[in-house]
Amino acid sequence: MSAFYYVFLYFIIYSILGWICEVIYCFVLDKKITNRGFLEGPYCPIYGTGGLIVVYFLLPVKNMPIAVFVLGMILASILEYITSFVMEKLFDTRWWDYSNNRFNINR
Repeated sequence: MSAFYYVFLYFIIYSILGWICEVIYCFVLDKKITNRGFLEGPYCPIYGTGGLIVVYFLLPVKNMPIAVFVLGMILASILEYITSFVMEKLFDTRWWDYSNNRFNINR
């Protein structure tokens, strides 16, 4: 099978697992099941994209736990910031808001 097949498969798996984790987390907080994605179905593409970015970009430092942690945090933050910016421009709404949290970039 082609490399594209495996990349696509990983994307789907990470998208579904991310959606499941977020739904469980929000269920614990809100005591109700809520579809946390903006699409219909049990997947959230930001988790699939983030999973692929982390796996492929951090392979060169896989034996350096501190580098994996720091670079993973930076890559995930950049992905979330870019995704938030694009989604706000496309849909004219905020999908998540950290304005009440300390160290928020765009207060």
